[in-house]
Amino acid sequence: MKPKKTRTRASKVAPVLQSAMIAAVTYFALAALLLLGVTPEQHDIRVGLPATMDILATKDVKDTVTTDQNREAAAAQVEPSYKSADPSTTAAVLSDLDARFNALAAAVEGLSGEAVMNMNDAEFDALNATLELALTRDQMQALADTDPALVKQLAEDTYKLVRDTMNGAVLEGQEAAAIASMGRSLSNSGYTPPLVGAATELMRLCVQPNMLIDEEATEQNREKAREAVDTVIRVKGEVIVRRGEIVTNAQYQMLSSLGLLKEDNVDVPLLAGIALILLMIMVSLALYLARYRRDLLMPKPLSLICLIYVLEVALSLAISQWSAYLMPVSLGMLLISLLIDPRVALWFNVALGMTVSLLAGASNGLFTVAMFSVVMMSLASGPVVVSVFARRMQRTTTLLAGVLVGISNFLVTLAVGLINSAELSTVLTNALWATASGILCGVMCIGFQPLLEWIFNLATNPRLIELSNPSQPILRRLLMEAPGTYHHSIIVANLAEAAATAVGGNGLLARVGAYYHDIGKLKRPAYFKENQMGDNPHDRTDPRVSAAILTAHPRDGAAMGQKARLPEPVLDIIRQHHGDGVVLWFYDKAVKLYGADQVDISAFRYDGPRPHSKEAAVVMLADSIEAAVRSIPEPNPEKVDALIRKLVRAKLDDGQLDESDLTFGDLEKICSAFSTVLTGVFHERIEYPDVAIPPRNEAHEEPVEKPAEKPAEKPEEKTEEAPAPETKEAATDEH
Repeated sequence: MKPKKTRTRASKVAPVLQSAMIAAVTYFALAALLLLGVTPEQHDIRVGLPATMDILATKDVKDTVTTDQNREAAAAQVEPSYKSADPSTTAAVLSDLDARFNALAAAVEGLSGEAVMNMNDAEFDALNATLELALTRDQMQALADTDPALVKQLAEDTYKLVRDTMNGAVLEGQEAAAIASMGRSLSNSGYTPPLVGAATELMRLCVQPNMLIDEEATEQNREKAREAVDTVIRVKGEVIVRRGEIVTNAQYQMLSSLGLLKEDNVDVPLLAGIALILLMIMVSLALYLARYRRDLLMPKPLSLICLIYVLEVALSLAISQWSAYLMPVSLGMLLISLLIDPRVALWFNVALGMTVSLLAGASNGLFTVAMFSVVMMSLASGPVVVSVFARRMQRTTTLLAGVLVGISNFLVTLAVGLINSAELSTVLTNALWATASGILCGVMCIGFQPLLEWIFNLATNPRLIELSNPSQPILRRLLMEAPGTYHHSIIVANLAEAAATAVGGNGLLARVGAYYHDIGKLKRPAYFKENQMGDNPHDRTDPRVSAAILTAHPRDGAAMGQKARLPEPVLDIIRQHHGDGVVLWFYDKAVKLYGADQVDISAFRYDGPRPHSKEAAVVMLADSIEAAVRSIPEPNPEKVDALIRKLVRAKLDDGQLDESDLTFGDLEKICSAFSTVLTGVFHERIEYPDVAIPPRNEAHEEPVEKPAEKPAEKPEEKTEEAPAPETKEAATDEH
């Protein structure tokens, strides 16, 4: 038992893994297509060289280089903030100044100007070094030749100027200006330039600022000035660099941030944004299918949906090179409506529209008016397509749907353009492109639909209509090799279509399934009662062998159908049209021959499975009822209706309808539909009288007497009565 459970778990897990793999491949394929579409063209340019073409901003971008330059310029214009120095600074400066003047006076005392001029450089430099000064020979000569009283006066005047200046504000960094101002005051007092220069040198060494720069406060003010400068932004569509213009560093950096340079790496934010949006769209679709259409998450239907998804995005990417409004936004919705379900297509249409719209702004950045228009076109065209296909789903209807989608696209694009206050000529041009998009979707759908039908072997209405053609090879074989089975299938098809339509099922699928439900009898047509012409091979066959032959025909039919590439729903009807019912007549015969203890009833059951759909259940009921009704002697509406209800009740009691989702109300509708069809088949007929028909005379000939003729032989009575009652075996269609 354990290996069996393991295989069961594996059989359940395998489709899930396959579906997950299909979804993952689809995700990466769509992401690659979208990135290919939205990634802007890259250029090979260099700073200092002319640009080869005009390059526009694909989205709003900051000019960081220019912005930084403007901010630093604003910060440089901020005046420093100051704080008071140590209060003893003034006294220290005055004391130092007084000491230096005294040292200088003592050094030049006893020197003459001539002696100073006669000093060699080493001696003069030694004198300056002793005084810690950097006086020139002229200044030293002037001090040596000047009256000591005047030098003393110079020292006093300099002292007063420094004192007055220090009592004020000497700002850090502006000491030279203060010293220069004091030097001018000394010049104005009549002192010679050499003496003023000597005094200025002493002040340079002594004067210190009493107001120091507050670095913290100054930097805060400069930062405020930087923040007050607006960021320079180039808006989407603005020319970054013109053709022939020398590329600056600022332009180069903007192009790099936009990912427009060939040496740039992958635009990670763009990649992350596309990946996230696409993931959200696909997750929402998966949740919708898991909630409402779990059957579409199986590998085969999911592969079809994903292929349509990728196909639309790929075609939109190619066509967007001409115009974003020409992209086949509604192609996926048309294909899903025809190949799967219009209600599913309505939801997928929203996802497809959002995905394809990302390509609408590929040349000028995302989130454009064109993108909004594409989304709105998708939303508006969904109900139009569903309304058209709600009545019929033929190939010609597809072209009509495309035209209506084109009209809807025209109106939506016109409205969006008018709201955006665009030029009327541009709006009309875009609207005409959008109209062509709808028609293009219809044409493409007509082209792709048969191909997808063939690849996935789908049971679409056009495909079912093709299969219902009597010229199909299997049906022609059935007509020629098993005519009884063929005519039985025709009546079953009429019953099944009427009943399936009555309960809201696919009447066309039920009809086609009924046409093919007994093709397995082609393997041994003579073993089935409706094909026998007197000889019954079962009379000389063990009942267990007979049962094996009869129960094999659904399996044989499914194998033949697979070889002929019949759609899976039709194959399901072939497999399920007997469920796991019992071949009662041969079971009873075996019990009578061998005894009940020696007979295993499971050997007389069909392989199943039981019907899983309304269409398969309807074909099962129609099959058994058609065979049984032929055995009714002198059928009338009352007998037919009673037999129908009896057989339906028997199938219900046997559990054959448990998995078909049919309700008791549905069963009542099925019985009524069967009764209506069979009443028409077994209607009352008039009895033709036995009358001799006189010979015909030509109109242009004169009537002449003819010798008496013998009375005409009694013609064979031509009736359309039902075939003679058959045995119980035929009534149950067991052989």
